Amino acid sequence: MHTQRVANLIERAKAQGLEAVVIMPGPNAYYLTGIDFHLSERTTLLFFPVNGEPFAFCPKFEAVRVKEGAGIQKVFAWGEEEGPQPVLNAAMAETGLGKGILGVEYLAMRVWERELLAGAAPELRYENADAILGALRGVKDAEELALMQRAAELVDAGVKAAHEIIKPGITEAAVEAYMTKELEKLGVKPPLHIMVASGPRSAVPHAGTTDRVLQEGELIWVDFVVHHEGYVGDITRTFPVGNVTGKLAEIYQVCLDAQAKARAEARPGMSGAQVDAIARDYITSKGYGEYFTHRTGHGLGLEVHEAPYIVGSNHEPLAVGATFTIEPGIYVPGLGGVRIEDDVVLTEEGARALTQYPRNLIG
Repeated sequence: MHTQRVANLIERAKAQGLEAVVIMPGPNAYYLTGIDFHLSERTTLLFFPVNGEPFAFCPKFEAVRVKEGAGIQKVFAWGEEEGPQPVLNAAMAETGLGKGILGVEYLAMRVWERELLAGAAPELRYENADAILGALRGVKDAEELALMQRAAELVDAGVKAAHEIIKPGITEAAVEAYMTKELEKLGVKPPLHIMVASGPRSAVPHAGTTDRVLQEGELIWVDFVVHHEGYVGDITRTFPVGNVTGKLAEIYQVCLDAQAKARAEARPGMSGAQVDAIARDYITSKGYGEYFTHRTGHGLGLEVHEAPYIVGSNHEPLAVGATFTIEPGIYVPGLGGVRIEDDVVLTEEGARALTQYPRNLIG
């Protein structure tokens, strides 16, 4: 168990007036305990009371793994014959968590767990603990940053492989296959969550890879994710197929400049909305605002999308140690699209890019 992370969670939970925070199997459980629980029909819950020691509620066959792997010594284990409800009833009674406010993961807890808790403690009230957990995970420590740096190096290697093979006459699928092969040489195992979109298809921000053949004079972007020891690297690069001119070259330059401007000007204390506005206002000033149809970025770490979000609705200040993407895009239907994405970490001096593959690939 990561004792300092748990202590930080308890401190924030206490400030919010919670009796405890309950965690589902998933990235938050991994972040707090270092053990990767598998979400299944056999319910497992980790409880972190503001007063008292953490405890787990899990199937009997998982009890040893919870104690040894997660470092949680107090375990309420349920058998498959009796089912979870009687044991959870006893756990809530023994630990005194039958009343008050319980912090839960609104985006992760299932109806199943919610009903079990209601059966065990009908007087409990619930509040969303996602903001607490997001704030904790949103600031990365040195160990996390080292893992994310390696993930960034791997996605850099992936776009390098794509760049080597892109030319008129090959297919999007061939680009993806070559990237996969080259990354496997580095020890990266599929799935890699690769998207490759060319020509008019590149105007669809989440277009999937197809067998479309690349044509001279068009754009192609490659967007993909690598997981390294639990942490994520995420990158997008847009490449020319042969010689690209005219409107496509123009939107490429506008997107490139907007992305560079956002990376250069992002600072701790700015909100996600302010960083979003840097890129968005620039693209709008060049006449392409209507073609920038998504947020400028998202946090990343244990998940591909997590707090903090670089979007107009996020007015929370960004902290030193926050990691997120900066990825403006311009998508002109029928013509093509451009997206340039980097992973960055905020330092006292500004945004430091973890991904380093060259961005200016036209010219």
